Amino acid sequence: MPLDWELILFIIFSAATVFAALMVLFAKEIVRNVVWLAITFIGVAMTFIFLGAEYIAVIQILVYVGAVCVLILFGVMLTKRRLSGGGKCEQ
Repeated sequence: MPLDWELILFIIFSAATVFAALMVLFAKEIVRNVVWLAITFIGVAMTFIFLGAEYIAVIQILVYVGAVCVLILFGVMLTKRRLSGGGKCEQ
């Protein structure tokens, strides 16, 4: 029983999704965490495409990648950060 292309692509996308999810856990910077989280959400959307649920895949990308990740990035950018050391920023 030979492997067909759909199974090979599914295995590749599944491995990439699991790797991205693990990188969300182990990355130390919040921006990199958000990028890995977006890749994880895209991998989950690809799983929906393999299941034949294209509409749910599009909604997954629009809602999670488009809204949640952008919301996290805006929250990081708009949050006032304190610098370690003196507390004041030198120019």
